[in-house]
Amino acid sequence: MPLAELIDQKPRAGSHVLSLFISPLSASIIRALAEGPMRLAELHERTGWPAESTLRARIADLQELEAIEKRDLPGMPRKVVICLTPMGDELRQVADLLERWLSRAPQTPIELGTTPAKGAIKALAGGWGSTILRVLAAQPLSLTELDIAIPDQSYPVLERRLSIMRATGQVAVLPAEGRNKPYVVTEWVRQAVAPLVWAGRCERRYMNEVASPVTHVEVEAAFLLAMPQIRLPASADGACVLGVGTQPREGDEEGRSIAGVEVLIDRGKLISCTPELTTNPPTWAIGTVDSWLHAVTEGESNGLHLGGRNPKLAQSLIEGLADALRA
Repeated sequence: MPLAELIDQKPRAGSHVLSLFISPLSASIIRALAEGPMRLAELHERTGWPAESTLRARIADLQELEAIEKRDLPGMPRKVVICLTPMGDELRQVADLLERWLSRAPQTPIELGTTPAKGAIKALAGGWGSTILRVLAAQPLSLTELDIAIPDQSYPVLERRLSIMRATGQVAVLPAEGRNKPYVVTEWVRQAVAPLVWAGRCERRYMNEVASPVTHVEVEAAFLLAMPQIRLPASADGACVLGVGTQPREGDEEGRSIAGVEVLIDRGKLISCTPELTTNPPTWAIGTVDSWLHAVTEGESNGLHLGGRNPKLAQSLIEGLADALRA
């Protein structure tokens, strides 16, 4: 199924990879091949005996994407096995993170490759692509306020998407008087930032020709979702800007060269996190999209520029982000 039909809007960075796992069969193929190369008959069994024509079609799709490949084994008779490529191995890491995230679903654990997983991932992709996650990660808003904050999405579309996200446990409604009750992101959907980040990294490594650029929207959303999850030493204290060099996508009039958040820490506790960046921050960590992706996925900050009065604070924040994404 085309991505546009799955998430109903122009995809944002990470959405191409995320959409692959909306298909239960694609997820099952990737997870099965993570155990090692398999012949078609073995893969057929490991994926639950889907219709062979459907399995062959999905294999062809993943092969065209260069996520899997077929190899001839030496000897007679001729044997062909299907295996993951380096890109497929990266997809396997995304699958592992999605599997971990789904296992923590608030109502009951969800298994990757099932119909409930399809619904949860589709809702996540919709919230990410429509920028609902970005907006609600900053502050709770009512549907009316969201309609003002996201003008390129119609009121009925926002209402439908919020309903789906609420049904899957990704947003909740706060108690309030009157009809305009505010929506808030749940702790569970904050944890989805890990597979979202790895999906974005996979696109930049292997799908650069079709991947959407990382813009200020994705950068701010990732930081705003992840920051409340980090754990810092009590010695961490002060204000720091975490900045990422981004590029606008086509039609994005708000594209900015540096995007990110400014955080205020008091004795290891997060006091505030805002996307409004000051021009002269006391401390900062600045880098490219790729250097940041490497820092938070591999825990190595060598590619980032740390400066200001308290670079140890910046280093603690980077380490905290990396730990939160692995937790």
